[in-house]
Amino acid sequence: MKEIGKEYIRVDAYGKVTGEAKYTADLEPRDCLHARVYHATIANGLVTSFDLEEANKVKGVVKIVTCFDVPNNQFPTAGHPWSVEKAHQDIADRKLLNERVRYYGDDIAVVIAENEVACQQAIAKIKVEYEEYEPIISVEQAMKKGATPLHSDLREDNVIVHSHVTMGGADFTWEEAIKKAEEQYGADQLQVLEKEYHTPKVSHCHIELPVSFAYQDVNGKITVTSSTQIPHIVRRVISQALGIPVGKIRVIKPYIGGGFGNKQDVLYEPLNAYLTMVVGGRPVRLEISREETIIGTRIRHEIDGKCKALFTKDGKLLARKLEAYANNGGYASHGHAICANCGNVFKDIYADQLGCEVDCYTVWTSTVTAGAMRGYGIPQAIMFSECLTDDICKEIGADPLEFRMEHCMPEGFVDPANGITFHSYGLKKCMEEGAKEFGWKEKRKAYANQKGMIRKGVGMAIFCYKTGVYPISLETSSARMILNQDGSLQVQLGATEIGQGADTVFSQMTAETTGITFDKVYIVST
Repeated sequence: MKEIGKEYIRVDAYGKVTGEAKYTADLEPRDCLHARVYHATIANGLVTSFDLEEANKVKGVVKIVTCFDVPNNQFPTAGHPWSVEKAHQDIADRKLLNERVRYYGDDIAVVIAENEVACQQAIAKIKVEYEEYEPIISVEQAMKKGATPLHSDLREDNVIVHSHVTMGGADFTWEEAIKKAEEQYGADQLQVLEKEYHTPKVSHCHIELPVSFAYQDVNGKITVTSSTQIPHIVRRVISQALGIPVGKIRVIKPYIGGGFGNKQDVLYEPLNAYLTMVVGGRPVRLEISREETIIGTRIRHEIDGKCKALFTKDGKLLARKLEAYANNGGYASHGHAICANCGNVFKDIYADQLGCEVDCYTVWTSTVTAGAMRGYGIPQAIMFSECLTDDICKEIGADPLEFRMEHCMPEGFVDPANGITFHSYGLKKCMEEGAKEFGWKEKRKAYANQKGMIRKGVGMAIFCYKTGVYPISLETSSARMILNQDGSLQVQLGATEIGQGADTVFSQMTAETTGITFDKVYIVST
């Protein structure tokens, strides 16, 4: 290898360090109109009417758009590749503005004005009448028999999806595992542990707020510049939301000031594209506040995990079971994939002797929508698996390190549920090196019998994360390379630079593959 493995200054380093890098807000046209979203003030119900008379009198107001004005097109927002098979498509459960209110803060109207002040003043004067229903706050409430479905046009209940996966054969069940274990070891040698764990909601809190601006040219082509992780998917979703050809839409992604998964969702770009259409193509700027970002974009899933473990009193892990309940909020977003991913990793991370059974429920509620966030369901899975493992070790007096070394995912593991092979493996070596550097045995011995109000603890956890997900090939990208007259290369990829150094790595890969030196590779960041 000539280029890969070398140390290079990042290709975007100079611009970011000097402040020359242009983010979305730095590129806005001077004559931009401003738009602000009016959010619902009930958690569950129906918008019946608006009184816009006073709001329209505010100086500078150009147009007020309500949920009754927008196209009647439902579209998905998750940043997944498109599938021609309907069963594999993301759930289309959202409109540009929503007449059916599904959480406090839902988007029901927009003010377009000459400046931000006029927007805010008009927002304060909008009056709305609702038909209000009882809020559905919790998963338990949403799953109760007779609960009002939040998306009655899609489902008769509030369960977005139920995923059932097993290890130990397709017919494996927890009850069957207990029966086999009793036959093999005897009931007096077995122990069952049942625990419930909870992971909270978390906001991404990226420094750059979701912001975009859009304009339409004389030929009807719409250009949207946005702080997004998924420009190509945004383009497709705008087409679906507005009912116009994809070829009439252009999306530009400048440098991005943090996303962490929140901007792996299509947020306000389709709405912004529509707003420029209703004002004759004039540029419209749409930026939401920090408060709006927290309540109106995406958060990490709150998941409750009901866990069971079957093991022998001398420390053999025989079987586990997980029932995971994910609070997905008002809309589907990535939810159907994330809780399932949580369940997959829970079953994979340990090699249960008899097997593992997992049931994952993703549920609509009248709360903030949950979506992608760093780890994509894995933090929740590891919380459940590692708390359960520590509780098992505590029950039988086992060393948590030794127990994990004995029962963790083996090298070369192949997931029988989906065929994914873990080709790279450093789990046991990582534990060995970590224990050595940390002084695991010494510290456990030193802290074994502490007393008093202040004590020192020793702990550890393991995790795994799959990327690329071969052979499913869900995560794909492509590259376009143009050879310039001077022998240099212009390179463009579908994968986006979001701070992780992708543009630099792709430039190295290009140089390595083509033989053209790194300094002659010019990447177009998308």
